[in-house]
Amino acid sequence: MAKKKPSVQFNKTPEEVVRERQRNLQEQRDAQQRDAQARMAQIKQPRQPHGGAPEVEIPPLNASPIEGGGTMQDQAQALRDPTSPLSPAYNPQMAQMMSNPQAPPMVPRMAPGGRVSDPAGGPFAPLPPEAAKQPGFRGGVGSMIQGNQPGIDPKGYKPQISPETHQSMQALAAFQEGARQQQEKPPETETSTKLKEAMDKEEDLYKELRDVLDDPAQWNLLNNPKRKKEIEARLEPMDITDVIIHGEIRQMVPVVPGKLEPEYRSVSAEEDLSVKQMMFGEAGSDRYLMDKYTIMQLTLGLVALNGEELPSHLDDKKKFNEDKFLKKFDKVVRFPLQLIADLGVQYLWFDERVRALFLGGTEELKNT
Repeated sequence: MAKKKPSVQFNKTPEEVVRERQRNLQEQRDAQQRDAQARMAQIKQPRQPHGGAPEVEIPPLNASPIEGGGTMQDQAQALRDPTSPLSPAYNPQMAQMMSNPQAPPMVPRMAPGGRVSDPAGGPFAPLPPEAAKQPGFRGGVGSMIQGNQPGIDPKGYKPQISPETHQSMQALAAFQEGARQQQEKPPETETSTKLKEAMDKEEDLYKELRDVLDDPAQWNLLNNPKRKKEIEARLEPMDITDVIIHGEIRQMVPVVPGKLEPEYRSVSAEEDLSVKQMMFGEAGSDRYLMDKYTIMQLTLGLVALNGEELPSHLDDKKKFNEDKFLKKFDKVVRFPLQLIADLGVQYLWFDERVRALFLGGTEELKNT
């Protein structure tokens, strides 16, 4: 059999030509892509602004501004500092190491609920729930962390006592000490004999004195047992059946007969809850909130003054109406402060008399 003669190929096959062209095109695309990436990287590089202005740091967007914290640059540095309790990136371990490099590292532990607590009572320690009621408390994320509330005392708020209150407390303490020394005198003295007789006979004067000693807060010009007894001696009796027939109990109180005669009514639970709902979210000091709530309660219970009826805060269906209440409250709050104080005392005594009606024994009550 004859051998096959070898053949020589002088041209590339079509497949090789196609593959070579595709390879060349891919290399061109890769080179163009690398050039584009290099240009983009050069554009993204930080550059000095024109005019030589320095680059300004911006505080973290998830951080609250620092009151009196200086410029934006200063706040940015403080809020990005992991050793600052105000920073979102606050690290208590690093803060402890920076303040005391020789101290052992603080190891946070997990409190119930997965929260991290500070065993050393440092800036990362949680505040007690009562801290939210202290003046100067700032709400928000991380507000219950001690380091985020520099003006809050974690041991509890101690209200300041006014000089007048301090003097009254001292006077009361001196009176009590004098009474104690008087009782410790020998029984043959005339003073101790009279005191013993007053205690044995339960004289009215000693009863009033005992009430004052038990509750010194009620001993003032408007609110005292002697004045209460004199005013209640002029009252008309109340009937508990008025609650069933009329849905409320009313009583006119001749504080100063012919000159100051307010009329009060018992308040329903719906009215009381409505006023409390209106107070929800009200901002202010504890004294402001307490005084405003007291005046709002007085507005609910006050019906008339010297025979002139105040605007009603109830609609045609005897339901609480907020707009009508605000009109009535605006009228009451314009009374002189001294008048509001006395009206509040009289309403407190009226409320006590209404409560006493439900103790049983009689359906009518004039005095408590």
